[in-house]
Formats: sequence, C-alpha cells, structure tokens
Amino acid sequence: MANVEFDSEKVERYFNGEDPGTDQSYINDVFCDNSKENQLRKLLSRQFNEMPKEEETEDKNLDDILYKIHYDINTRLSTRKTLKFPGIIRWALSIAGAILLPLVIFMGIKNHQEASLRKETWVEIKAPAWTRAQFSLPDGTTGWLNSNSSIKYSGNFNADRQISLTGEAFFNVYQDKKRPFIVHTPEINVKVLGTRFNIASYQNEKTAEVVLEEGMLVFNDPQMNKSYTMKPNDLVIYNKTLKAFSTEVVQPEKYISWKDGKLVFRNDPLDVIARRLERWYNIDVDLNVSSPEDIRWRATFVGDNLEEVLILLKRSLHVDYKIEKRDLKPDETLTKKKVMLTFSTK
Repeated sequence: MANVEFDSEKVERYFNGEDPGTDQSYINDVFCDNSKENQLRKLLSRQFNEMPKEEETEDKNLDDILYKIHYDINTRLSTRKTLKFPGIIRWALSIAGAILLPLVIFMGIKNHQEASLRKETWVEIKAPAWTRAQFSLPDGTTGWLNSNSSIKYSGNFNADRQISLTGEAFFNVYQDKKRPFIVHTPEINVKVLGTRFNIASYQNEKTAEVVLEEGMLVFNDPQMNKSYTMKPNDLVIYNKTLKAFSTEVVQPEKYISWKDGKLVFRNDPLDVIARRLERWYNIDVDLNVSSPEDIRWRATFVGDNLEEVLILLKRSLHVDYKIEKRDLKPDETLTKKKVMLTFSTK
C-alpha cells in the first residue's frame, strides 16, 4: 500500500458522519496505514476534549474507539469478493471464439497476480487494554479477543486457515475437514477441524494454557517434539521455561467466562488470581506473600471495579492491598496502576 498523506479535514468529516461518500477509499487507506496511528490518536483526543462532559475522568483512553474503526474497515477489506479464474474459463468456452483466447490468458495472469498479492496481505485485529472484542473470520469462524490481545491472518486465509495469536482468544471454529484450522503462538500450536476452545499465551507470563470446551484438537510445540490430542474439558498448561506441558480435567466455564464479562475463580491459588487480575484490569500486581500457591479463593465477579474485588479479597483471605500512585511518563502517558498484596497483620 502506498503511503498516503494525512488529511485531517477528510478524517474529521468521517468522524462527524459528514462523509459525502467520495472519501471512503481514502479513509480505508489511512486506517490501514500503521504510520498514521499517532496522528489519528491526536485527532481523536482533540475531538474528545472538545466534547461537552458532565464530569472529568483521570484517564482518557481512546484505544477502543480506534479499534472499532480499524476492525470495521479490516473486516470489510478481508471479505471483498474477487473474480474466480475458473468462472472466466467457463464464460470464455461458452462463447467459444478464438478471439477471446488473449483475454482469457490476460485474466489468468491478472488473477494469479491478485492471488499472490492476497498471500502477501495481512489482516490484524486487536483488543486494546480494558476491552474485549468479538470477531468473525472469512471462513465463518467466530470468537472473542481478551484485553491486550490480537490475531493476525493472511489475505489468503480461506485457502490456508492459519492464525497468529498474541494474548488470549476464544474460538468457535467452522468445521472443514479438508482445511484444518491452526493457531500459532510463539510457544505452542493447536490444530483443529471444528471445535470451541480457549487459548491464552501472553508474552509476559511463564505458561500458556489451552482449554477445550467442545470437539477435539491436537496440541503441540513449534518444534513438534510432543503432541497431545485433547478431548472436551481437557486443560493443557505449557511451561515456557521447561518446554514441557501438563494436562488435567477442568470445568471450561471458568476459563472462557471472560468473554461474557465474568471474572471467575474456582479454588485458584493467589499467584493465579494475581495474574488474572493483571489481565482483567490492565494492572501490575506484586506479591509479598510466602507460599501463594497455598492460598486459594472461590468467587465470581460481574462488573465489579478493582477496589471492590480487592476489598473482598482482603476480607476473605486476610491479604492486605495497597494501590500505588501512577506516574507520568516522558511521553505524557501514565504508568500502569500497581497493586501490592501482602499478608494482613489485623
């Protein structure tokens, strides 16, 4: 894609719903050009600040707005239909004129070039911090992305159903026995025909997890050293350091409830609780607790803010908490909120 010049007037017309219809191609190019992201954010922030507000908030995070625009455009671009080469052949044969042979050859070359271009095109869908994003892929597969997660796939996806995942996602895979659906992360791969499963592989965590709700899938590491065929209710935990995995039978609802806006703990140790709070609230948690694996908790939260969860945690497990003040970074953004968890002395 050629680098397009940023035209703030056209973009503002699009934001305000005043696009006359002639700027659509330009808008698509701008929002698919990663180099324009900072300019788009500045424009969004300026418009946000000019809006009348009843009360001020500490942070103005517009990632979810920018994501929705990106997602809408990427989805429309990835589902555009292209003319099939066999259709041209059938049409040419029905005319049966030798004069059409050069046209057939030209269209064949053209479609081959377009197919090569689609293979080199990548579509990326992101869920920024504090958001969950629902997605639909060109083959009919649907799913959800958790906070700070993304998937990336080729423009030739219908022919080669392979996805690269960063973070956590739930997939409801469209079944196609001739074309297996493969999810890659830096540490593990899973191969499925048609199934419902959740996979979590965050870069800053020591383990990756796959839980199967329905169907069957094959789990393996990138080196193909070991593989495991999972059945419903199976959980695979892959240790990134040891490059080994363990399995157990679980209740999948606990692991996939995030897509329905629920934060569920079922006899989980404190270190696992801390990790899931980090994902859910986009925070950093420091544990100053000996043997956190021995402290376990059972709870369900829907729509509760961070402090409400921490208050109940303190009352239930006698663990004190302290929320540290956020600092302003050189780029004028705030650092992540940090929570300290220690044994209560009361």
